[in-house]
Amino acid sequence: MNILVVPTIREDCIKEFLKAWKKSPESWDEIIVVEDNPKKTFDLDVKYHLSWEDIENDLGEHAWIISRRDSAIRSYGFLKAFEMGADYIFTLDDDCYPVEGEHFVHNHICNIEETTRWAFSIPDMRTRGVPYDNLGKLTNVVMNVGLWQGVPDLDAVTCLYKDTKDFMPPSFSRVMARDQYFPLCGMNLCFKRGIIPLCYFPLMGKDQPFNRFDDIWFGIIAQKVCSHLGWNITLGRPHIHHIKASDKFKNLQREASGIGANETFWQMIDKIKLKGKTPVECMKEIALYLMTEKDYFGKLGQAIDIWADMFNQPE
Repeated sequence: MNILVVPTIREDCIKEFLKAWKKSPESWDEIIVVEDNPKKTFDLDVKYHLSWEDIENDLGEHAWIISRRDSAIRSYGFLKAFEMGADYIFTLDDDCYPVEGEHFVHNHICNIEETTRWAFSIPDMRTRGVPYDNLGKLTNVVMNVGLWQGVPDLDAVTCLYKDTKDFMPPSFSRVMARDQYFPLCGMNLCFKRGIIPLCYFPLMGKDQPFNRFDDIWFGIIAQKVCSHLGWNITLGRPHIHHIKASDKFKNLQREASGIGANETFWQMIDKIKLKGKTPVECMKEIALYLMTEKDYFGKLGQAIDIWADMFNQPE
């Protein structure tokens, strides 16, 4: 089963989003819209339209681990997709639209399941030595990150002087090096069911000191664990068309408090010595380490610990 999760607070955006994707030949079995409001404030033609009220009723005393007023609220949609039996969980932002010919669902799954063991030294060029008959297949790809046409995923500072609206990403996909980190954008993403314990977007937004680093910090943790467990992440296709509905000046204000912390967060996670053999075990180790820290990071450790426990039972 394929399930798409979309966080939103913008009625016009999500309605245009649903209209655009409905015209696309792409198909997923279900779509979960997580509206970032205390209660649903508009009607949508979808079966699963959730809000803070659903989070509170569902998670009770643990509802605080799901962010509010930040796209990290999508984590709740991931949890519900898992409970519904999703094999692949996809997520998009509400300002991301289909690109003709990109085959969104197929290309995400293809990168996870069909990436070859052989890589071309020059992308899209068959240089001497590449086998013709059998390039093999990687069996340990667990996540694929799609890219964007139109507006690239730039930080607010860069957007102030480089307001690009006609970006075209490279045509190829690639396997990301397990010994390096990269900024993982959550607005066009697919991952396998088995790594759901890793797919927690850290506390951001309402009542938190930071905003807009949710997918970046999730990516750092996920990359750390995937590297330890010998899993790969691919990046490239499918592309979506990103129009960027958010305001760059508001984004600058929201990002400002986290810029300094982002310089050191990856180093904090990188120095953790993991021993776990499963995603849950590794997340519990990261949670335990963070809980020795003060203030926000101690609280984040508690949140990750609670999240990991939600998947600590055999299916």
